[in-house]
Amino acid sequence: MKSTTSVTRLESKNLKSLQSKKGREEHGQFLVSGVRLLEEAHHHRFNPVEVYVCENEMTDRGLSLAGRFAALDIPVKTVTTRDLESFADTTTPQGIAALFSLPECKLSEQILGNIRRILVCENIADPGNLGTLMRSALAFGFKGIVSCGATAELWSPKVVRASAGSIFGLTVMQTDIKPLLDAFSSQRISLVAADLRGEDISRVRLPESRNRGIALAVGSESDGLTTPILTSASLRVRIRHASGVESLNAAVAGSILMSRFYEVDNKA
Repeated sequence: MKSTTSVTRLESKNLKSLQSKKGREEHGQFLVSGVRLLEEAHHHRFNPVEVYVCENEMTDRGLSLAGRFAALDIPVKTVTTRDLESFADTTTPQGIAALFSLPECKLSEQILGNIRRILVCENIADPGNLGTLMRSALAFGFKGIVSCGATAELWSPKVVRASAGSIFGLTVMQTDIKPLLDAFSSQRISLVAADLRGEDISRVRLPESRNRGIALAVGSESDGLTTPILTSASLRVRIRHASGVESLNAAVAGSILMSRFYEVDNKA
């Protein structure tokens, strides 16, 4: 592995600054620590700029992962435990962390038009919910995620961790509502909205994504989706549940709905 004995004081300062949204935006980078998340990044060929390892803290699995990154000519730097813990995004970095460049997250109609299933997250402010939705999206073939409104920062450490690394296998974009709806119209993408006043999803014929794109919009648990999305949707659906429960958690509801679309597209 390519290695140095430690990071410089300036490098350490810059890496520590990535713990904040301001620092991530200023440097155009983010940091991820832990073997499992970095294995997912490697699996999806989402390669880091640099890798930092503390060899006496690593398992054989971590050492193997670092070797695979090194084989891709990605610099692997050996650092002290103190250095790693000072800039890692978790208190238990497992002896390895990696620096990534923030990908372009602006809305692209061309990319949007090439994705069969898209999940729209509007005002999903909780990073845990957003990350969970990403994890379900990858599992159920929703390869595109579009964030709008007051949704949590896409590449924050909490979102990346809650997604269990699924975010590395997704195309994620961020935009305002109007350009998103315009893009759906121009690309002939059918919009389906999760709505407590919608039709029971078990009793409606869901559109297939074989011939055209499908976008499923999920809003916050407390307020739901905003009027522009609801009025633009070709179909509004809800999940039937016990009357004593007012609503489902946004991540749970979105996951159930995505699974139904997956069943429609993969029926025998």
